[in-house]
Amino acid sequence: MKKFFVDRAHFIAELLISVIIIGLLLHFAGFEEFIGYVANINLWWLALSIILLVVMYLVMVLRIKILLDEMKAGIGFWKIFRAHVAGMLVADFTPARSGYIASALVMNKKYGVPSEKAMVAILGPQMFDFLNKVAAGGIAVFYLVNSVMRMDNAWIMYMGVVGISVMILVMALILFSKKFLKLFDFALKWPMVGELLAMAHRMQEHSDVIIRKAPVIIFLLMITWSLKAFSWWAVAKSVGITIDFPVHEVFFFYFFQPLVTMLEFIPTPTLAGMGLSETGGTLVLGLMGVGAAQATAFMLVARFKTIAVNIPGYKYALESIGALGKDMKKESGKGKYKFSKAK
Repeated sequence: MKKFFVDRAHFIAELLISVIIIGLLLHFAGFEEFIGYVANINLWWLALSIILLVVMYLVMVLRIKILLDEMKAGIGFWKIFRAHVAGMLVADFTPARSGYIASALVMNKKYGVPSEKAMVAILGPQMFDFLNKVAAGGIAVFYLVNSVMRMDNAWIMYMGVVGISVMILVMALILFSKKFLKLFDFALKWPMVGELLAMAHRMQEHSDVIIRKAPVIIFLLMITWSLKAFSWWAVAKSVGITIDFPVHEVFFFYFFQPLVTMLEFIPTPTLAGMGLSETGGTLVLGLMGVGAAQATAFMLVARFKTIAVNIPGYKYALESIGALGKDMKKESGKGKYKFSKAK
């Protein structure tokens, strides 16, 4: 019970900090001008951005299904889609978007997919996604630091690169390194921690599927990266933004979106970088000649448009988290927490 209240207080504190940062951003950008851009938003462009986002989700679900089918744990496409949307919603409110693993929890608790196979199907593609964000976002940071901003304290811009790189390393070690997991074997008998470690050991029995399917995953990643870039470009057009870029402006968003995502991986007391990433994105767009109010409108529309698309997943997320909570409560007296294993 104490932990519940501490976690809730922590969530509320991060929410308040994010709201304060967004409030300050709106104040300095010009609130009335911001409202003007939002009030006059082009709904056709906004609708196109939503369609592109949903299509991107469908391709992401296809990646998961391919891996699950390869591990003989296939479930229906639309069941995976519901789990995916639930995970994306939780990711919108968790540090470094780590809540996306809730997708694996939904597949496990609601649809009976063995936990280790569900986690492999989620973490495998995510590892490639993060590698892409490090590459594209790193190029964007390098360009801004050396060609636009000419900063002396460039290390600040690279914190997001370091954050994602650490997550990639940890994911790779959990998926592929038996020696790494053995370092923590002393905790195998600990409540919950031991069960998670046991699940990680079981994950490594199936992680070779990621290597076998790597070409397909990378091909689909190129599609999702493009769809995300076009979706953000459509949001930009919806608020009247035009980017002066050496090639077609849509290519700017191939690098801008990963750069903004990296800001969410900088350790801050905010909800998934909410407020910080919007401020950083506004500053970057300002360097490209976009006014502060217009840039803020773009950043907030992009954020809350995505949350709105993910809202239908709340039911599945809550049901699965509730099921896990009941399992934990039931098994707490036995000193163990249960995660469904392969049958």
